[in-house]
Amino acid sequence: MYLRTAPGTAGRILSELRLQPGVRRAVLIVGPWDLLGVIEAPDMAAITSSVLEHIQQIDGVQRTRTAPLIPPDRLLASGGGFGMVSPPQRRPGDASYVHVHAAPGTVPALYERLSELEPVTGVAAMAGEFDLLVEIRRPWEIASGMILDQIQALPGVLSTETMIGVDYEEPEEDRDQFSAWS
Repeated sequence: MYLRTAPGTAGRILSELRLQPGVRRAVLIVGPWDLLGVIEAPDMAAITSSVLEHIQQIDGVQRTRTAPLIPPDRLLASGGGFGMVSPPQRRPGDASYVHVHAAPGTVPALYERLSELEPVTGVAAMAGEFDLLVEIRRPWEIASGMILDQIQALPGVLSTETMIGVDYEEPEEDRDQFSAWS
């Protein structure tokens, strides 16, 4: 799920998003969206309810886009795999999230090739605007070279769009010695 936020609200919304039912992961990103989140639920109806009843109700959320991941058995039936190559990262910073537009019929093979690349830490097949989402746990300065040299060079990759994870914690209130008295 992708979120666009009102100016100045992304940090607070990130904190609130991480507390919402079903949200497994949320990171602040630089790119066409402000936040990227992963929602786990038994079916699309439950994901839709979570987005409509909880996430879109957070003050400052201006827009959301839900991009369902293709269930593992569907991709496996096509000859590919699915899921994280290693456990999800502990910190959101120093990661790039690469969307891949794939040529028709190439998603299973691309999934397999991408999951073999170092330092790819996650690959998922998606429904919607993009075909694959690739996580690279390296600073942008390193990941950008890998995206250009290795990912974009794979047969079947038509184009990519990258978002960069930002390590961010909501700042504590700035209080002077007298504010506690009021």
